[in-house]
Amino acid sequence: MRKKWIYCLGAYLLLAQMFLSDILPCYAAQIGVGASVDSTAETPLITSVSISPGTVVVPKGETYAFIVSVSGEGVFSGAVAWSVSGQTSRNTFIDSNGVLNVASDETASSLIVKVVSKEDSSYSASALVTLPVSDYLIQVKASPENGGSVYGGGTVREGGYAVISAVPNDGFTFEGWALNGNQVSRDSQYTVNNVRGDAAYVAEFKKVICRINVNVNDINGGTATESRDINYGESMALEAWAKEGYQFDGWTENGKTVSKDSRMSLNRVTESRTFTAVFSRKNEQPKTYTITATASSENGTITPAGKSTVKEGEGILYTMTPKSGYAVSNVYVDGKSVGWMNSFNFADVRENHTISVDFAESPAKDKNSAAATEKPDQPGKKADQKEDTAKDNKTDQDKKEEKSDRDNDIYETGDEASGKEDGGQKQESGPTGTLKHLGISVEEAERLVKGNNDAELMSGALESGDLQVTIHNDFSDQKQEISYYNFEAVVDYFLSGEEKLKMLQGNEPVTIDLYIENTNGKETPQVQQGFAENKLPGMNIGQYFEVSLAASKAGETQTISELPTTLQVVLEVPEHLRAEKRRFYVLRLHTKEDGSREFAQLADEDDNPDTITFSTDKFSPYAIAYIDWNEGKEAGTTAKSRRARNAAGIAIVLLAVVVTVTGVLYIAGKRRR
Repeated sequence: MRKKWIYCLGAYLLLAQMFLSDILPCYAAQIGVGASVDSTAETPLITSVSISPGTVVVPKGETYAFIVSVSGEGVFSGAVAWSVSGQTSRNTFIDSNGVLNVASDETASSLIVKVVSKEDSSYSASALVTLPVSDYLIQVKASPENGGSVYGGGTVREGGYAVISAVPNDGFTFEGWALNGNQVSRDSQYTVNNVRGDAAYVAEFKKVICRINVNVNDINGGTATESRDINYGESMALEAWAKEGYQFDGWTENGKTVSKDSRMSLNRVTESRTFTAVFSRKNEQPKTYTITATASSENGTITPAGKSTVKEGEGILYTMTPKSGYAVSNVYVDGKSVGWMNSFNFADVRENHTISVDFAESPAKDKNSAAATEKPDQPGKKADQKEDTAKDNKTDQDKKEEKSDRDNDIYETGDEASGKEDGGQKQESGPTGTLKHLGISVEEAERLVKGNNDAELMSGALESGDLQVTIHNDFSDQKQEISYYNFEAVVDYFLSGEEKLKMLQGNEPVTIDLYIENTNGKETPQVQQGFAENKLPGMNIGQYFEVSLAASKAGETQTISELPTTLQVVLEVPEHLRAEKRRFYVLRLHTKEDGSREFAQLADEDDNPDTITFSTDKFSPYAIAYIDWNEGKEAGTTAKSRRARNAAGIAIVLLAVVVTVTGVLYIAGKRRR
């Protein structure tokens, strides 16, 4: 109770002090010695503040002086304070004399200038400043002028954008866009944003230089044209001169002979290439190899029989002919079974070989059963063909007569089954080659080929040897299994329907060679640069290689650069590239017919870490690329940063609690006191 009265008394004393502080000084002035009071003094009063002009247009980069007028009563001050608002540039300001400075990089469309009386801040005035929007010219140029075409640019409203693009001419590459001598982008299509002035952008093009490297296999054997650089699209000739005692054997590129002429013309060169002039001594005999052919019994023959000598790189065709009542049951090449076929072609011989053939007795034909027309162990005969034959209501004799008429009138197989005579009558003609292997007539084969339903026929051609497909894969230690369905696009692209029928009858064997070659550091600098410029950031080039496709028919070989559909390629991952958490890709750099280059990134299509599978329709330089994914490190970093953020949050909450509790305790303590 006593404390309460003390608190009330203190409050009354505080009020009394506040009241007397306003009264006592005035009273003292009135009674003080020498004090005087000027009853005529007036209090200064501001009545108005105005600014001129109220609205004005000021271009960017210029200044403008405003005029202020201050009115009032008594002895008042005309001092004012200036300010500007709405600007985006720190270089836009107004000084104490009312001079507005508008920066050249100002992006605002309008400003507000305000003046306030220092005597009485309740009086002020404002003016509206409009900043006009300008149009600027964006120009595009090509350097050199014949290096390519440029597009875009023109008049652009201030703050707007312009899209400019460049397309190199044939024989040039685009290097980048330059502004005032400094490169601003390497993208052929570039967007100029936030235009604030006139500008001229230059598309820089570089002429493609192709390096023609010329080597000789033996410096003692001869000389050749020196290596040189030529412009893209130009032509040149290579010449080789053999020294005495030597002869010129030909020009090779990537290990393949491309010309036998000592003078070879290169027309419209579009990439760097390397050629080797091959010389040999005149008295040197070419390498030869021996191929030994045998028949396991006297029930048929193989031609040529015995030992045959073949020059290196050349080939030889073997034909198996069973006697009457017998058929080929199996063929062995180098001791390995290759199936049942009537011919086999050794191509590009580089070592000794053996070939042998087994014959088996043909089962007796039952004229009352159409199914008996097949050999019981024919691997190529299809079940659906048996069903079709069984559904045919004609007699075997009718079928034979119709077939003989059609074969004689329409097709000339050139291979009549002679064998031994039976009862003084010659055996009638029939299908040969793959068709004989499959037991399919010529007219049926023609129907299937015309109907684009010949996949089984082509698979049979692989079995018989009329169609030979070889994969030369530097990235595989094992012989790869050949599936016709993977090479179907090659066959359809390379052979017409008529050529397919000739092949199926054994008249014109066809060979297809797919080369997957490790370039072993022989890739050109242009190829390396092409991959380096187009690969994704963080991607590494592990191995360069080249894929090529060649097909032969009628003694002529054709190199195929593109197909209408893809075929599948399988690579074994090189040992030096294998690593955990590594993702592989295949990069392709293909030169099109017009000379331009096309880059593609192909994904690994299988889940096997030891192989890379990709599909392609173009045959060009390739590279194995990879990206290492260090997931553990990223996860650890993320977890660590998450723990750090959680710890920081907990610390902030604890600090807030401490401050709050301290404040409450402080107030409570004061109240108790």
